[in-house]
Amino acid sequence: MIFEAFRRMREERPFSAAFLVTSGDLALPITWKQFTDDIDIVVHLIRTYAPRAKIGILGENSYEWMVAHAACLFSGAVAVPVDTNLSPQEIAERLRSVGAAALVHSSLYEEQAREAGRLTPGMVVAGFGTIRTERFLDKLRSAFGLGDSVWRQRHLELDEDSTGEPQTSMIVFTSGTTSTPRGAELTFRGLESAVEAWARALPMKPGERSLMLLPLHHIFGICTTYLMLAHGVALGVCPDFRRIYDAFERFRVNYAFLVPALAEILAQKIQQRGDSAEAAFGKPIDWILSGGAAMSRLTYEHLTSLGIRTLTAYGLTETTATYAITPIESAPHVGSQGRVPLVHRDIETRVSPEGELLIRGACVMKGYYLQPERTADAIDVDGWLHTGDIGRIDEDGFVWITGRISRTIILSSGKKIAPEELEERLTALPGIREAVVSGEGETRDIRAEVYSANSDEFTRKMIGDLNLTLPVYKRIKTIVVRNEPFPRTSSGKIRV
Repeated sequence: MIFEAFRRMREERPFSAAFLVTSGDLALPITWKQFTDDIDIVVHLIRTYAPRAKIGILGENSYEWMVAHAACLFSGAVAVPVDTNLSPQEIAERLRSVGAAALVHSSLYEEQAREAGRLTPGMVVAGFGTIRTERFLDKLRSAFGLGDSVWRQRHLELDEDSTGEPQTSMIVFTSGTTSTPRGAELTFRGLESAVEAWARALPMKPGERSLMLLPLHHIFGICTTYLMLAHGVALGVCPDFRRIYDAFERFRVNYAFLVPALAEILAQKIQQRGDSAEAAFGKPIDWILSGGAAMSRLTYEHLTSLGIRTLTAYGLTETTATYAITPIESAPHVGSQGRVPLVHRDIETRVSPEGELLIRGACVMKGYYLQPERTADAIDVDGWLHTGDIGRIDEDGFVWITGRISRTIILSSGKKIAPEELEERLTALPGIREAVVSGEGETRDIRAEVYSANSDEFTRKMIGDLNLTLPVYKRIKTIVVRNEPFPRTSSGKIRV
């Protein structure tokens, strides 16, 4: 599906924009012909010098990053996206853990890449997006007449290895908000299955515009980027999320995929310039889809007040970002995480008797790389992946998440509390922007740490008033007020 979509765009719309990049005040196009030509040359390099190798990719969001990733997929190599926030030691540790043969990097991260290479003997380190790299690629094109060879072939069957098992195409590390990140082995077939599920819910047409804004070392960013490219959507390259308003304005965006924190930043910047997105940009935003973390009711209402239709999605790295998506045609279900695919040949979802959300199908990872015990803990003998999230699926297929098994607070009385429920109640109070609820001490008394725009005294009074509406066992005993946001992972989740 993805390979064929790329080939179709190359044949039918070769000079239309695949990407838009900034040059001064202009948004310049990179055509589908150039994109697919560049993929072709890198596929040749991988097949010649590193066939079936594991290749780390380190860099900010960029056109070159996507060329490297797509070439890994189409050559049969294994792409290993690397978080740009990691230290050289952490980069080296992750790449050693998966046996990476090479690390390619942008010039911005050359120092970290070189140090990681020094710590990983035998691993090749090479840059992309430099003048030197471009000259080298041009010489190869001339020498081998490349630029069209891979697209003349029938797509090689890259989804099975010699034993008939699904072949690993990516190793993507989990976000690691509460534990050591693990490398999830994902397949090309799983990526295509995920893209198909998203495509059923969201309308997209060739020539429309969006952004490559979400970090590409996370599966949400990877999945949505391939989804849009497969539909011929021109992607404005935005390597710095702090420039989100400028990117929307410059690239004339039709719709976008964001995490809740970015959606709130966008809403605030729009509000500074007008009473609606259309007033601020001179054109409406068709929709925004938020994923990666739960969106608060306040952010949803803020976006809605600006005339922006807001959709939600839910998934894990282990499920190739797939579980539930809000279809564009559905009525708003504020607070839900989207709707499960009602009819899909590759994906099944259900809720266990204990209330845990489960998923089975092509989008589910093969396992955690070289961690069979952790894999067995996550995927049962019938192939169901246990998400670790507690929730329900209503009669219309919408998913409502009430907590995380790993975060459930069990009081000394034996009663169980989902901290997410209290966090939602807290962030609904005026001025409380973020909240983390936990149990402390042997009694597991409820503790709430909040980031508030209000004074300490007023914040405590509001929480005290909230307590009066709660059952006694759910009341917050300890309150900590902070005057700065919580640290977050690079995917926008609060680091618990």
